[in-house]
Amino acid sequence: MVMVDTRAAVAGELRKAWGWLLAWGTLLVLAGVLGLGYSFAVSVVTTIFVGGLMVAYGLMEVVQAFRHQRWSGFFLFLFGGILSIVAGGVIWMRPLASLEVLTLLVASYFLVLGSFRMVGAVSSRHPGWGWGLFNGAVSVLLGLLIWNGWPSSSLWVIGMFVSIDMLFQGWNYVMLALVARKGAAVVAPQEH
Repeated sequence: MVMVDTRAAVAGELRKAWGWLLAWGTLLVLAGVLGLGYSFAVSVVTTIFVGGLMVAYGLMEVVQAFRHQRWSGFFLFLFGGILSIVAGGVIWMRPLASLEVLTLLVASYFLVLGSFRMVGAVSSRHPGWGWGLFNGAVSVLLGLLIWNGWPSSSLWVIGMFVSIDMLFQGWNYVMLALVARKGAAVVAPQEH
């Protein structure tokens, strides 16, 4: 049985895709910088986007309910779908009023996402993993700052922090691309 060094395989894949990583990272950095200048607009767009996702999810749930009418979970799918459509519609119709609630959701998102990014960076130790760890720490910090500023900052905080997160995530991809382009050697941990 041939054992494949997964770190070497990951490094090889990153080396092949470094150009795409660089382009995506650059795009995220530019979007983040632009978003910082228009925090209120990014907040409203983010809120409307979340409402749209809820409506789309609700529609899929309703379709699934009718596709499986004889299943015992029919009413659960149907009720959940209708509830998602109504909640998404309310967000669409009242995006400014929805910002306060979504601000708390965004805080939770950043706290959880940042934690996963840090754990993922430390556990994978891919080339440039320190930037991933730093990115995760920034996301956790953003989540904590949102909790402290709520509810007074709800009109701008979502847009500002989403933009900052895009900026740092983009920088993470740029740095990963540059490390991958150089073909950094993958160092396996020493076994004792």
